[in-house]
This record gives sequence, C-alpha cells and structure tokens, in this order.
Amino acid sequence: MYKRWILLIVTILLAACKQQTTVLTSMPTSTLPTATRELPLPALTPTPAIYVVQAGDTLSAIATKFDVPVEWIAQANNIQDPNVIRVGQTLIIPGPTPIPTETVPPTATPTPDVPPQLEIASVIGRGAPGTETVVIANRGRSVSLKQWTLRDAQDNIFVFPDLYLSAGAEVRIHTGKGENTPLHLYWNRETAVWEEESDTAILADDRGVVYASKTLE
Repeated sequence: MYKRWILLIVTILLAACKQQTTVLTSMPTSTLPTATRELPLPALTPTPAIYVVQAGDTLSAIATKFDVPVEWIAQANNIQDPNVIRVGQTLIIPGPTPIPTETVPPTATPTPDVPPQLEIASVIGRGAPGTETVVIANRGRSVSLKQWTLRDAQDNIFVFPDLYLSAGAEVRIHTGKGENTPLHLYWNRETAVWEEESDTAILADDRGVVYASKTLE
C-alpha cells in the first residue's frame, strides 16, 4: 500500500515537470529591434570665387553673371564706388555659387592692310580755269580721301573734303568754281593751275604719303 502511494506521487511529479517544460519551450522568442544612428548632414561652406575684370566689364554685369548682389562684391573687395573698377583687377565673389563657364570669343582673323591704289588718270583742259580738270581713279579698295591733297610742282594745293571713294569709282577735281558733289569737286580758283609745261600732279594722303603722281606733257 505504501509503495503504491509512493508511485502515485512520483507519477504526478513527473507529469507536472513535463507540462512545465512544454510550456517553457513553446514561448515565442521576440527579436528586439536594433537602433540605427542617423548621421547629421554636412553643412554647406560658402566658397568664394575669384574673377579677373575684363575689358567692358561693370560691377553690375559681374554680379549678374555670378547671381550675387552688387553690394556683396563691393563689400568683399572694399570697393567704395561700384562704378569704378579696372581691367585686370582681381575680385573676390562671395559664395556659395558655382563659377560660370567663361565664353571665349573666337579669334578674329586680321584683315590684311592693303594700301589704296589710286591713279591720276588724266588732266584735261589745261590752261583755262573753267575747263581744267584732274581725273582720279580708284583701282583698289574703297578709301576715305578726307584731308588728302592734290598739288602741282609750284605747291598749289587742293585739300579734299570728307569724301569716300568707292572701289572702281572716279572723282574729278575742277580748277574753276562750282558746287561739290560726290563725283565732282571744285577748287574755286580764278586762274589756271596746270598750264606749266612738264608740270607734275601729285596726290598724297593726310600724312603726306604720296600715292600717285603724273608728269604732264
């Protein structure tokens, strides 16, 4: 009888232990979330740009190019008068701002300096102021004859007015009186100029450089 009670107690205890073990193993395991540390964004640091003043620049144009107020540039460079800057001056442009791409103008091809090609084509009506006429022909490029001179060997001098002689054109200089036109100019003399034998007609520019001459027969 006593053994039977002992066996019953042991059986109850084993059953209780088994139930407790089953409950413990059936509990779900929870996963704790891992905290993520957020790094702060780096702060923008204003970076000034450097600009060298070019010919034709103004402070307002430079400010527009860099999209900053004129006052900022003036203050950064200790400029008292915003209207006064010089070519080659180095300016500090306050940032942050991107440096604009400078547009390089195309290199101009130099035009060859071709000298005028003028000719004293003829001198007609010599000896009478009403008929004397010197014919000058342009055999080259167009040229301004302003302040050019036509003279003879005796230093009688005619000074050209503001006249532009086109390529291939002619102009006539009359010794007598009249009204100037693009094709006819008047010396307004009362005496002849080209009556001397073996006289020479000389055409020179405003610096005295001779471009044409003609010995009269």
